[in-house]
Amino acid sequence: MGLTVREREHWRDRIAKRIDQRIETLVAREDPTLLQRVSEDARQKAYESLAIGAQQRELEALQKEREQLERRQRRLKAEQRAVINGTTVEDELESGGYGGHDYMVEDAVKARAKALEADILAESDLGRQVIGLRNEKDNLLDTVWIATCSAQIKELWEQVNALLEAKPTALEEKALKIAPIEPE
Repeated sequence: MGLTVREREHWRDRIAKRIDQRIETLVAREDPTLLQRVSEDARQKAYESLAIGAQQRELEALQKEREQLERRQRRLKAEQRAVINGTTVEDELESGGYGGHDYMVEDAVKARAKALEADILAESDLGRQVIGLRNEKDNLLDTVWIATCSAQIKELWEQVNALLEAKPTALEEKALKIAPIEPE
């Protein structure tokens, strides 16, 4: 009676495992880098024998350039985070920035740009009109309330503006002049 297919596979796998272990022991003792060197050498010879060695060398050069660019990109992002967070570049490189960089820097840039936008708009007549309209829009809820409130609230609003040395928007001024609603 012979061995079943399953038993044959079992013994084949067991013997193969023992052979692999012996190879590992020999190589580790005599020349630990032998198999890696042989593998790399065989790959290079395979590229050459397939007449694609030149393309592979260029691809490898591109990979090295990509790695250099990625290192430079990580460094620049760490520099940005360091400025924003008030830390050192080394601290930021150690922390890695794990995905937060783009959001953190983008949020900081958006906030700063928004603050600078008004200054840039103020440099032209059209820009000043845009600023005025945006201010009206931002204050629109207050303006509607002022237009529809009692005399006491209108007076209080004017006193608050005077205290804060705030100039009401054009619509607020008109709303303050609308006759107050009389209680029913």
